[in-house]
Amino acid sequence: MTVGLAPRPANEEQRVQAVIKTGLIEAPDNANFQVYCDLAKDITGFHRATFSLFDAEMQCSIADVGGNKEVGERGVRHENNICSYVLLDTKPLLMEDISKDPIWKSHPKALDGSMEWYGYAGFPVINKDNFALGTLCMLHKTPKALNEYQVELIKKITSNMAHLLDVQVEQKEITSQKILEALVNFQKYDSNLTIQDFKSFVSIVSDIKIEKSQASVLIEKGLCKTNQKGLVELTSSGVELQSDMKLEVKPMKKIKLAGDAAQSLIDEMFAKIN
Repeated sequence: MTVGLAPRPANEEQRVQAVIKTGLIEAPDNANFQVYCDLAKDITGFHRATFSLFDAEMQCSIADVGGNKEVGERGVRHENNICSYVLLDTKPLLMEDISKDPIWKSHPKALDGSMEWYGYAGFPVINKDNFALGTLCMLHKTPKALNEYQVELIKKITSNMAHLLDVQVEQKEITSQKILEALVNFQKYDSNLTIQDFKSFVSIVSDIKIEKSQASVLIEKGLCKTNQKGLVELTSSGVELQSDMKLEVKPMKKIKLAGDAAQSLIDEMFAKIN
C-alpha cells in the first residue's frame, strides 16, 4: 500500500526557508534543546519528549528523551506521521488515547495493535515570523492527558525554544555581515590577496585548523606562521590586521563552531560573497 505525504502548511515554502536558515538541518545540534525535552518530560510525566524540525520532505530529530532517536535522524513526513499535523495549527494537538481519537483511531498501528504510544501531546514551535519550524511532542505508552496548567507550561517552553532558533538565525546573519565588512579591510591591506586567502584567514581567527598549504600566501605575506606543533597561527602583523578588520574572536564564537558544522558556516558565509 502506498503511503501519501502529510498535508503541508499554507506558508510551506517560506516556512522551509526559515528552517534551513537555522542551520540545524545540515548540522543538527541538541546542545541548546535537550534540556527542554528533559523539562517537558518531567512536567508532563509522559514517557517520552522529542523535538524535531521539518524541512520540505523530512522530519529531523534534534533532541529526544525516553526514545531511541539519534540527533539528526530523519523520517519522511508521510500521512501517518502525526507530528507533521502539529505544524498545521498554532494550537497543540492533544490526544489522551490515540486509539480512540475520532481521526487517528484509524492509524495503521492502532488498527493492527502494534502501536507503542497511546497518550500524545504535540506542540508547534513557532518563530517570531509565525512559522511553525518544528514540534515538541510528548508520548506515553498508555492513555494519558495533560491538565491546563501543564499545557501552559509546555507552551512557555516552546516559546523559549522558538526564541533560541530566532537568535541562532540572527547571530548567523550578524556574523555574515561582519565577514562582508571585514573583507573590505582585508583587501585594503593587500589587493593581491584572494577570497580564498581571506577564507583561510577567517578560519584561523575562528580557531578552525587549516593545512599549511592553505595558508601559504598568508605566511608569505607575514600574516601567519607555523608554531612548534606545526599548526598555523597569526603573527603580530596578522593580529594587527585582525584588529583593523574588527574581526574579534568573541563575536565569531557566538555560534558554536566545531568540525563539519564550523566549516559549513564558513562556506555558507562565503557563498554570499562569491
